[in-house]
Amino acid sequence: MTRTAIAVSPREIDLFFKGPSGGTDRLAALLPAARFFSPDAAGADFHGWLQAEKPNVLVTAWSTPMIPPDAPELQYVCHVCGSVKRTVPRALIERGVVVTNWGETVSEGLAEAALMLSLSALRRSHFYADLMQRQRGWIHYPAGTKTLFDRRVGIHGFGASARKLVALLRPFRANILSYSKNVPESMFRDAGVESCRSIEELFGQSEILFEMEALTPATEGIVTERILRLLPPDAVFVNVARGALVDEAAAARLATEGRIRLALDVYTQEPLPFDSALRDVPGIVLFPHLGSPTDDRLYKCGEFALANLGRYLKGEPLCAQVSLEVYDRST
Repeated sequence: MTRTAIAVSPREIDLFFKGPSGGTDRLAALLPAARFFSPDAAGADFHGWLQAEKPNVLVTAWSTPMIPPDAPELQYVCHVCGSVKRTVPRALIERGVVVTNWGETVSEGLAEAALMLSLSALRRSHFYADLMQRQRGWIHYPAGTKTLFDRRVGIHGFGASARKLVALLRPFRANILSYSKNVPESMFRDAGVESCRSIEELFGQSEILFEMEALTPATEGIVTERILRLLPPDAVFVNVARGALVDEAAAARLATEGRIRLALDVYTQEPLPFDSALRDVPGIVLFPHLGSPTDDRLYKCGEFALANLGRYLKGEPLCAQVSLEVYDRST
């Protein structure tokens, strides 16, 4: 008999499984004999609990502590969230433990966040928030605001979230360009997007550039100062992918010079250090890696996890499996 366990906090149970689809009831029905562990409980000993329970299937989330690499008899980790690096050691995947996460469930929300960040930078929302709230002021003329309509928009990367963003940009009559190595030309063509021959060509033509490329050994640090300086003057650079793709110090310098506008949701070091130079960049838009999903859509991730659990128990193929390659490029 498969031994199942759930190691998430009560708050995460509420966030992921108490949606309109009755996720908690479905979770109880799917895993009626599951053992529960609350990481929030005082004196909670996760490693000792794992040694005692020896689950074959373990449901995890943000609050779940790191699983020991020698966790006995563990066969499947169903991670309800995105990156598994703070919960699952690489050694578990190496030894054959199956791991899944929320996959592309959040791609729509991430595209929405990218759009929001670009509009915030274009409209200088930080300036007006400070003016109206802290300064208690008013202004009778636009102060450096710009529109998204009829712009040349570049997307570096062309995964699920990038393709969702293309659809969101259509009402703005944007001329959309993209570059991502090894993506077939037919994929760009089917999406109605103009493909570029190089990252230099993409950045050189983009008034608004969305960084959405996957992080791999080949793409780490690919957005150098030289690449950033190819952007047209006063261009907007939005990063919702991974901080390690970009030379953050160079991006901060260019934004401080007034050369580009920055809107970031991801960083090389997370949480962003208190003394990070990015915090002092005039006009920067900073988001604490909360691009997606929104609270009211977390239940979709719970539904996705429940579907994967059902497949696993039936011996069916799983969705969004975290391979070693996927693990290595996550944060």
